[in-house]
Amino acid sequence: MPGLINKESQCALPLSVSDITCCVRGYTLALTASMTYENIEDHAIEGIFIYPLEENSIVVGFEAMISSQIITLQIKGKAKLDDSLKNRPLTVTDNEKRNILVDEDFERTVLVVNLGIIPPMETVHILVSTSSELTTLPSGGIRVSSPPVCTPRVQRTINEEQGLSPNFSRTPHDQNPNASPLWLAALLEDEAINSMDYEFNFQLEIRAPYLLAGVESPSHAIRADADPLARSATSVVITLADKYTYDCPVEILIYPSEPHVPHVLVENGDMTQEEYDEYLHSRSDFIKATKKDSSNQRKVDVIHRRLHKDILHNPVVMLNFCPDLKSICSDLRKVHGEFIFLIDRSGSMSGLNIHRVKDAMVVILKSLVPGCLFNIVGFGSMFKSLFTTSQNYEEEALAQACDYIRKMRADMGGTNMLAPLTWIVRQPTFSGHPRLLFLLTDGAVSNTGKVIELVRSHARYIRCFTFGIGQNACRRLVQGLAAVSKGTAEFLADGERLQPKMIKSLKKTMSPVLSDISIEWLFPETKEVLLSPVGNTFLFPGDSLIGYSVVCDTTRYHDNPKSDKRRRYSMMRSIESASSVFYHSQEEEAGKTGADSQGSHREAPCDDTSPRRRAYSTNQLMDYNPAKKSFTPSDPNSVVPKNPLRRSKVQDLTGQMSPEQEMHWKNDCQLIPKSAFMHCYSSDISDGYGHQMCQAETPQETHMSHLGTTSHHKGDCKAVVSGLLCGQPMKWEVVFDIEPFLSGREREEKVHEELWNETFHHLAGSSIIHDFEHMADKESEIEQGSGRKYQVYVIHTSKACNILSKYTAFVPIDLDTNEYLPTCVECINAGELHDIQSKHLYARTVFAALYLSSVRLALSRTRLLTRAAKGFMCRTHSKSGDSIGESENENKDYIPLVLLQLASGAFPLDSALCEAINVPMDKLKWTSPFASHRSSLGHLSHSGSRQTASPGSVMKRMQDPESMVWATAVALAWLEHSSASYFTEWELVAAKASMWLNAQDIPEGKDLASIKATANQLFIILRHWDENLQLNMLCYNPGSV
Repeated sequence: MPGLINKESQCALPLSVSDITCCVRGYTLALTASMTYENIEDHAIEGIFIYPLEENSIVVGFEAMISSQIITLQIKGKAKLDDSLKNRPLTVTDNEKRNILVDEDFERTVLVVNLGIIPPMETVHILVSTSSELTTLPSGGIRVSSPPVCTPRVQRTINEEQGLSPNFSRTPHDQNPNASPLWLAALLEDEAINSMDYEFNFQLEIRAPYLLAGVESPSHAIRADADPLARSATSVVITLADKYTYDCPVEILIYPSEPHVPHVLVENGDMTQEEYDEYLHSRSDFIKATKKDSSNQRKVDVIHRRLHKDILHNPVVMLNFCPDLKSICSDLRKVHGEFIFLIDRSGSMSGLNIHRVKDAMVVILKSLVPGCLFNIVGFGSMFKSLFTTSQNYEEEALAQACDYIRKMRADMGGTNMLAPLTWIVRQPTFSGHPRLLFLLTDGAVSNTGKVIELVRSHARYIRCFTFGIGQNACRRLVQGLAAVSKGTAEFLADGERLQPKMIKSLKKTMSPVLSDISIEWLFPETKEVLLSPVGNTFLFPGDSLIGYSVVCDTTRYHDNPKSDKRRRYSMMRSIESASSVFYHSQEEEAGKTGADSQGSHREAPCDDTSPRRRAYSTNQLMDYNPAKKSFTPSDPNSVVPKNPLRRSKVQDLTGQMSPEQEMHWKNDCQLIPKSAFMHCYSSDISDGYGHQMCQAETPQETHMSHLGTTSHHKGDCKAVVSGLLCGQPMKWEVVFDIEPFLSGREREEKVHEELWNETFHHLAGSSIIHDFEHMADKESEIEQGSGRKYQVYVIHTSKACNILSKYTAFVPIDLDTNEYLPTCVECINAGELHDIQSKHLYARTVFAALYLSSVRLALSRTRLLTRAAKGFMCRTHSKSGDSIGESENENKDYIPLVLLQLASGAFPLDSALCEAINVPMDKLKWTSPFASHRSSLGHLSHSGSRQTASPGSVMKRMQDPESMVWATAVALAWLEHSSASYFTEWELVAAKASMWLNAQDIPEGKDLASIKATANQLFIILRHWDENLQLNMLCYNPGSV
């Protein structure tokens, strides 16, 4: 139930006006929402404003006006908040007892603000500004959607018809003011619904460095207006053509004319160079550092070390790129992912659930292809992995995995998901193998927020595909893990088959992927640069890449600047030694070759004359004394009261390229040949989890030949995107000019400036904060407390940019009195959450889970005994107790056959195959198109006992090509004839088998088409054979002999 709510009754206040004004630049969205709420009660209430955020969205501004009172937010360190709580009096009011409880995930994704007392019959005006990174479509289009809290669905209540308060007619969760604190997840379960019509206005301005191919809305009729003086269709304003119908959020799709070309956009800083110098010379750290040494080099070093504090004051360069992966045909031979299957083996999975998982895992394992890596991890109270590290998909590893699945039981106690996930994300990554996690669970965990936040912090390096089994699976957990990592979530109802859902997700992972992506930046040597985000990543069709560079011009501090010298800033994999996870400064170890690094890479030659020095990256900040407290935009004393009801006026946006540069966009973006790929990474020792360094390069002449470009366009800066496309090295580059944006915004531009003039700055600050948080966690893993300095960097950046972080919090401030208001928000750990969650719901869920598990277990045993009595337990690949697929559905007869497939895709011709397809060996060989099979019939002996073969024994047997080809063709024909209804489940198994057949040289001069035709005819003949045999037996009459 997002919006403004009554804290005591937990009912929503009606929304009367909603006004959304937003602007799209590249892949970013700056949005300002103005909302007006009415307290129509005849008594004062305490108001709490709840505003859920989309993933990759941050709050950059907030104001609320109640009568003449104006409330805003300030960033404050959590440590100071904790100290202030400890110093409070011991007496606590009833209202303070009912704090809103949030966990690590909700802290990031939901804005909760205490607005204090709202008088009766009073109007509340709220203004929220956010900055977001937008998602892209496989076609390269950009999707924009209005926040649901601003566009609630209208549903009139019975109370309103009776002339009562038009608030929610539903029963509040708890109206006792002395009750336990409020759990935010319970408040968000209800949909945002308004009890009356409201005034709604929507305006979206699109400013792009490219031509627009079109704009459409799948939800509402829209109107597009362009500037009549515009020379090209790069700017347009979108509004609603008809009255808003209060049925769904507004959705806009934007289609660029060149959707798959990398673009660079630049946003000015908020200070001119003169203003920045004046500001810099007033900073305590600058004064102290230059007191003894006032040389220009020393000043540059200080600027270099404090760039994270001065993000808003310097230009920010943003790179946008959505590669064209949709047009590339999928090829199973080029699927090189790392597949990790995390399986819930807690007690609640016993019975039918574990058997459904075992059946599905057999099909999934056989659907993988050679060239990929895989591992299986089971978890409960503890966790166990099949392999210590992911293994190549080969016969021996596959046989071990199948045996592991066959013996798998739900016998690992409770559900602790955090430990195995932590182990997985700490495992070294492999070059060219994107990490793909498949999670199967049927329950919930007590630390959902911490689990989701763990995956969010590693979302650049892992993608989660989650499967909730049964009605007790936690929807927030399953959906949250998939959402933060750009995966998909599936839920399995009782009686549903798991295989189709897992195969559907597996197909997504087999799409073309651009992996090992890195961004390299070339800037003149007179520029100090801060890059983010650090670390390589990977993209599937529809994914986009966003990179940021904070650039500070220090030309005035260089005695003899050379315009022809540039430095290459690239984000490489970092070292991880026993003592530290970070590189030492290149100034200290300029002579080292990087042999100790986790990922091998080439470095430029380093000598005394090279301008090479330590480049600035978020994991290489040098130690320095913290500066004294300075006012930031979030401090109460520096905030200028302004009218929160002002109509947001769309400003002329900075960061646009000149018309001359727009003409060169397409030429500047070119595909670099494979020979130009300069970086290769070791696949067996690389870590790849955020510890990246920014490598400064030698002058540009040294690397021009490597870039393979002969174009000489205007611009002294360059961004180069490198990656592996289906295993092949690729590069794209774009040239741009930073000089026009180094002067900063003039004072005239700041008079009416809006928050979205700093959209790039806010998003770059958020990305840098995440980098620092990641490094603080990694340092703390090695030694407790060693990540303290990075936590300080996080707090500095958070306060300077007014952006929330892990170590800071929003505190409401009354601007009239400059006093802090109670936050009414309490972050709790997992243990506390486990104790305070809704006890009756939890108990009911647990009881239902235990009851259903016991019923299913008893039912499963009964069915197993019944099937055993009827003789259906004669599978050759397992014993009755270890049978795979003994669930309620008896039609999964293709699984015994699938179990026999080899890792290569082929099937062996042996007695196990004959039993799986129920065809004797002599009939298989008699109908074979190969003469060698028919000639061997005379030597075939049937007197011995039937010999079975397990997948492991098949691996050790060498078979002639004729047998493998014929067996594989027969297996494909059997699947088509006898298991066509399950085509979506065994589709990838058949595709792998067909791929293997196509790669074979058919013996005896036969062609593949005739082999497949003969195999299909085999089952037609056998079907008529059985029918004729039954007919003859029915017609036989001894009296007629």
